[in-house]
Amino acid sequence: MTELELLEELTRKLERLEAAQACRNLMGLYSYYHCAFRNQEYVELWAKRDDDLLVMPWGEYKGFEGIKACYLEDHGDRSDPEVYARHRGSVMIHEMDTEVLEVAADGRTAKGAWLTPGSETYVDRAGDGKGHAEWCWGKYAVDFIQEDGQWKFWHMRLYPLFRAEYGKSWVDTKQPEDPEEFRAGKAEPGPKPWVYAPDKLYPANEPPIPQPYATFDDVGITFAY
Repeated sequence: MTELELLEELTRKLERLEAAQACRNLMGLYSYYHCAFRNQEYVELWAKRDDDLLVMPWGEYKGFEGIKACYLEDHGDRSDPEVYARHRGSVMIHEMDTEVLEVAADGRTAKGAWLTPGSETYVDRAGDGKGHAEWCWGKYAVDFIQEDGQWKFWHMRLYPLFRAEYGKSWVDTKQPEDPEEFRAGKAEPGPKPWVYAPDKLYPANEPPIPQPYATFDDVGITFAY
């Protein structure tokens, strides 16, 4: 190997390391913004592409306009006084853990999978008016892409694992439906998610674990239906 070839190889490796860190930072921002209901800033984490895809347990959002509809219409941003009032007393904490992340050999895309152990606290304003705490665990599968030299979300799917009241075992909890306002919102029908039950075994490859790859065209979207 010549010195020039060695330099080019080392440069590619450095660029992929920098890309991996940029993707990790995106997932970190996703968690931080979620805690504070900063959904307008969620939108800015996404590539402005017609082939964006966000798959939530209640349905799919397609294209950049679909992403905006999810975060700004179905969820709403804290800058909206009504949204702010509705979420008082709410704390949503979803950490990103057990990462598997691969950057393509061509350095243009990346793929990642995470476990997300979470807790959610909300106020039942239509019921007892008190705060309620739940466990809410799941997984994420994400494809990333470079846009104008910046790494962005491209495809994302959330896989639920279980939800349960804080003081009650998830084994003894019937897994709840997603809120009606989401199921009746802007999402298109999507795949029915796996949810915990005592007679079920978790799927062996959900999501598929990212493997080293050369280009996105070789492997396609991280998650399958």
